[in-house]
Amino acid sequence: MTSRFDEILAVTLGYEGGFSDDPDDRGGATNLGITEGTLARAHKAGVVGHCDVKRLTRAEAAAIYRRFYWDPIGGDRLPAPLDMVLFDAAVNCGVGAAVKHLQEALNALLPGNSVSVDGGFGAKTLAALKAVIAQDAAITKANPALEPHAILRYLTLDVLMNRVELYDAIADRDPSQRKFLRGWIHRVVNLAEAAGME
Repeated sequence: MTSRFDEILAVTLGYEGGFSDDPDDRGGATNLGITEGTLARAHKAGVVGHCDVKRLTRAEAAAIYRRFYWDPIGGDRLPAPLDMVLFDAAVNCGVGAAVKHLQEALNALLPGNSVSVDGGFGAKTLAALKAVIAQDAAITKANPALEPHAILRYLTLDVLMNRVELYDAIADRDPSQRKFLRGWIHRVVNLAEAAGME
């Protein structure tokens, strides 16, 4: 039986592709979305047994993705489709940026901006997410005629929009990154579709 992590990883790997070494890509040489720097970190942590990004296997990449991306965002405790959207953002933008996208979206939904936008998935962020999930479940139960999980859907869409805003800011700050902007936004659109958001 395929786990939720495996399902989501298959979607993300579809965007990441194989080996590439674009001189304008800040990550440098990359294979299956894993940069040389991330592979070196994984090797040092004992997740993989080598530092050669060209010979990285899918199984090794999966182990790295689980340890350095899925676990830090609390993937197993996230509801669908937020789990897919947040994981892909962590892979593409970094864990801290992905969590900031979530924290900004939570603050937009909850009164009083109760969560610090610091990129750390701590107790307050988890409590805010649980509050949104509970609110979503209550509204879904009380209003069966409404689209199910409308609040969770709105939260997830807001996370996606925060990601697009980050891409725009990156391209504005560094013109060399503009060539990637269309592909980045295309990825977000495809991800929304894969997550059932369209």
